[in-house]
Amino acid sequence: MSDFLDLHDDAVSRRVLFTIALLLIAIPFVQAGAQIWPLQLTNIQWRFGAANALSSILLLPFLGISLLLLLARGLENRGLARTVGAIGALFTLGLLGSLAVFFLDSQELKTIVSTQMSAQFASTTLRVGFVTVLFLLAFAFLTISAFAAIGDSRSRRPSKPAQKPAAKASKDADDEVVIVGLRED
Repeated sequence: MSDFLDLHDDAVSRRVLFTIALLLIAIPFVQAGAQIWPLQLTNIQWRFGAANALSSILLLPFLGISLLLLLARGLENRGLARTVGAIGALFTLGLLGSLAVFFLDSQELKTIVSTQMSAQFASTTLRVGFVTVLFLLAFAFLTISAFAAIGDSRSRRPSKPAQKPAAKASKDADDEVVIVGLRED
């Protein structure tokens, strides 16, 4: 790791970066939650609108979780890397489920959308589907990277050389004979 920003010795920078990461994750969900509140899970039109609102905020949480992964790598913190991997896996599974529900809802809504709104409905459906698939892949990659970071930190650790007990080491030294010099006939 470069000495440019050594996070091990700089607690203030660590706190600032953690705060930024948490704000990048939390604030977009608060904003989207304000748009989709109150919850109406049985209303298909609400679910379509909620999928639209939530798909438009995924970039900032992705950046926040990516920043947490960079911090975990920089600090060589396996616990934080595992946490980032678990959060990424939750996002991946959530996006996979929401994509399936969104696809089913869009097929059902297509039959009741007026012809005047069909072009806007189709473009919104394509945009939400594309963005969701894109972030599904991005969060899956982030999850894999987080768990790979755990394995990388194990392989980067210097291994301790095997040490012989003191009594055995001196006995082995007596058994070895090293002859240096020239042989004279």
